Amino acid sequence: MKQTLHKLPAPATGARPLGRNRDFLIAGTARFVATAGMGAVVVSVMLHLQNAAAAGETPVAGPWLVAAYLLCSALPLVLLAPWAGRLADTMDSRTLATASSAVSAAAVAGMGLGMQYLENYLPVLFAMTFLLDAAQSVASPTWQALLPRIVGEDRTPRAMGTMQATLMIAGMAGPAAGGLLSGWGGTGLVFTVASGCYVAMGLGALLIRTRRGTAAERAGQAKPALLDGLRLIRRDSLVWALVLGAMFFIVVGEATNVLEVFLARNELGATEIQYGLLSAAFGLGMAAGAAMAGRIRTPRVRLRVLLAAMTGASACLVLTGMVPSVELLFAAYTGTGVACGVLNACFGAIAILRIPESGRGQAMAIVGGMTRAVSIGALALGGLLGALVPVRVSFVLTGAVGALVALALTAYVLPRFGREDSAANTPAAAVAAADAALPAKAASEPLLAGAAATVSGRQQEAVADEVPDFLEQASAELRAVKPLVAAQQRLEGADDLPDGQVAVAR
Repeated sequence: MKQTLHKLPAPATGARPLGRNRDFLIAGTARFVATAGMGAVVVSVMLHLQNAAAAGETPVAGPWLVAAYLLCSALPLVLLAPWAGRLADTMDSRTLATASSAVSAAAVAGMGLGMQYLENYLPVLFAMTFLLDAAQSVASPTWQALLPRIVGEDRTPRAMGTMQATLMIAGMAGPAAGGLLSGWGGTGLVFTVASGCYVAMGLGALLIRTRRGTAAERAGQAKPALLDGLRLIRRDSLVWALVLGAMFFIVVGEATNVLEVFLARNELGATEIQYGLLSAAFGLGMAAGAAMAGRIRTPRVRLRVLLAAMTGASACLVLTGMVPSVELLFAAYTGTGVACGVLNACFGAIAILRIPESGRGQAMAIVGGMTRAVSIGALALGGLLGALVPVRVSFVLTGAVGALVALALTAYVLPRFGREDSAANTPAAAVAAADAALPAKAASEPLLAGAAATVSGRQQEAVADEVPDFLEQASAELRAVKPLVAAQQRLEGADDLPDGQVAVAR
């Protein structure tokens, strides 16, 4: 019996476009539906809490209720990040994605039932919110780590940009749908539809053929330590520098979220509709920026564009604090959204491609937990700024500080990493190059054995689609593999394989 084990770079140009990649289309659709459902839930809960507080039906004031709800939503991503990431790297991705979808659907249904039938529904609401976001803290790194397997390493940046743009559009459609459903059928209808959205995501997870973390793949591997994700991030100097820079940038940038309503309504006299459309302008800008960033082809350009986007977002914050009219505020918000979309897509592509494949779930979960933690601190900073200085000055000040952070980060990373043009400079490729330095026989035997174990999870697909690390091999390693092509010609039946593929007789 013979198995296709490795495609050499020459035929890799025939890889399926994203629009024809069945698993990518299913994953994008499933995550779009679930994200829209999540947005509908958030809007419905916020409206319900506001109305209940206004009617005097709650024991505490409305702002405290909203703060408690948002805290219950944010804490799981921060507190559970190490465990969620380890699950994403040590369990079958299909099992995790399906189970997290089922738990999310049950949590949303529990929220709706509690709010509709219980007089004191707040404990149930907060508990189900925590459960929902705990499930999503597992689902997020699972989907992120699976994406390179679905599309291949070389298509990962574009796939990430497309996926982020898709989720941003869903994030705008969800709240609008939630408001409409709440007006048509009340809270019960919103939560029923949202629960169905998570069921749909679970069905999508079952339909995806590409898998990660199967039992065959995990065989013989040591279980990672709880904080291995943090160690992987710190091991790569570029990723660690970008994470720290992003955290500082988030603190100063997201502090303005608390102040934007006062700038738009009090300073510029925006109507309620205009204020609502500002979020849409920002979201559309983010979607466009993420889609454009996905077309960047080289690491060197991607890094430079990321740094430029960070500076551009800071400049837009300064302009936001100086605009004289609502119309120009829309332009500033759209520009900020484009810059943030580019920043997110470039950062995600750089991080996930530089982190070893086996630890991507842990690393991305840690990154998500760290950025969510500083987002919570940014809200407190925004309230402090609003109390101490005028709103316009707050925007100008945060933009100026953000620009300083961007310039400091640029001064650090460009001299060290600004000339990297290929995966050969990444840590994963460095390991591959070290392996290639071994004698051909010693280097090829473990390579083939590991690949054979992985093939068992998905017989009908070439392993180049299942094991993205093969696409990261340095050219030195390919020289060690090429002698196998000649040997292949002496195998019975080898002539029916496509050019450039290696067969192993069993």
